[in-house]
This record gives sequence, structure tokens and C-alpha cells, in this order.
Amino acid sequence: MVTDLELKFQYRGRQVCALTVSNPHGCRLFHSSLEPTREQEELFGPLTLEQVPFPSPDAIPNEKQRFYTHQLLDVLDRGLILELQGQDLFALRLCQCKVFWTGPCAAPQPGPNPIQRERRTKLFSLEGFLNGLIQFQKGQTPTPPPFEIFLCFGEEWPDQKPKEKKLITVQVVPVAARLLLEMFSGELSWSADSIPLQISHPDLKDRMVEQFKELHQLWQSHQRLPPAQPPPGASAGPWALPPGPLPH
Repeated sequence: MVTDLELKFQYRGRQVCALTVSNPHGCRLFHSSLEPTREQEELFGPLTLEQVPFPSPDAIPNEKQRFYTHQLLDVLDRGLILELQGQDLFALRLCQCKVFWTGPCAAPQPGPNPIQRERRTKLFSLEGFLNGLIQFQKGQTPTPPPFEIFLCFGEEWPDQKPKEKKLITVQVVPVAARLLLEMFSGELSWSADSIPLQISHPDLKDRMVEQFKELHQLWQSHQRLPPAQPPPGASAGPWALPPGPLPH
């Protein structure tokens, strides 16, 4: 569950495939009749990755759109790797087709944002997302942290055109981030005392555990909040809830 990725493929704004990848190593998005082998890992990436082919464009009704979509898919033999390393999700572009993206780890810059070929690009950090979620629950930021990643194949993005006009796009959602945001999406009161202790310097896993502990405490405090009581003499009204815990 922690490493699951939801993928949604769209051809010019029309969703043609949606699936969840549960491989802890990640996946390779590609379009080719060639099967990767151990001898060809340098060309196609590790065999431990889940192999996810692009949907066929043959059902596209518009002839011109179908032609140009085929043109892009024909240079996606080597594909794009979505690789999970620790708390982070990286992209590694092997294919000839250029790929552009937006997401929580994208640098704020005007104009198109390309993924450089054969150079790892960080798309998502769970540690960064957890920090942003904690800040949001404390009221230190007005909006929750973003977690959706948008990939655009063979056309510049972002630009003046809307997503729905792009020939091939893939939306990537880290499932753990979506579930955490759904769990902690309410406005919660937060308070904690900070006491300096003599402990070992935390490593990456220690920091992740601490973040989950803090979120768990927020959730428990929310569960313990008493239900709001109507003022004396006020009518319960047709929308009143019965006493007891709030429905989930």
C-alpha cells in the first residue's frame, strides 16, 4: 500500500486506462513489441520493475490524432521508468520521446519543464509531503500539500494549452499520500510541548516514523473531541445528529 502508484492514461483528455501498480520497485511505461531481458537492462531498465504498456491508440476516432499518437508511441520503446527509492519517487527517461512534467517536486519556473534523458528526476518525496501535511494541520499553511504528478509525452508542458489538448498524458498518484490527506483533511486543533533530549542523530527511517507518530497523535486528538452541543433551548431540527461518535 505504501508504495502503490495509481496511473491514469489519457489520449487528448480522454481516459483510456487506469490501473494501480503495487511493485515496490516501481514500473516502466513503454510501447514496444520487444521484451526486456537481463542482457538488455542497460537499454530497458531492471527486470524487477513492473512493465506497463501504453494503451493502443487504434480506437481513437480522429484520424489525425491517431496518426500523431502513433508517431509518439513509436519512439517509446525504451520507455520511462518510475522508480521508488526509500520515501522518494524518481523518473528516468530512457525513451527518445521527450517527457515534460508538473508535480510537488517541480521547481517553480515559467515555461515547459522537461525530464532530462537518462538523468534521475525526483517527482515526489513522502517526507516532504508529511512535513507539508503537518504544517497544514497546525494551520501554518492555507492549503494541503500537493501530491499528484502530471506527465506529458512528446509535447511541451506546462504551456498555454490545457491538458485536455495534449496527445498523451499520464497522471501519477502516490496512493499513500492520497490516503493520508483523506484521513487528515479536517481542521484539527494541535498542541505539543518540545523537550530537548539526548538521542542519536535520526536517520531517514527515524524521521519517517516520527512523522507518522505525529500524524497519529493528531488523528487521536480529533477522535477525542466532544461533539458540539446546541445552545440551551435550541431546537434540534431535522439535520440534528444523535449523540455519540460522528459517522465515518
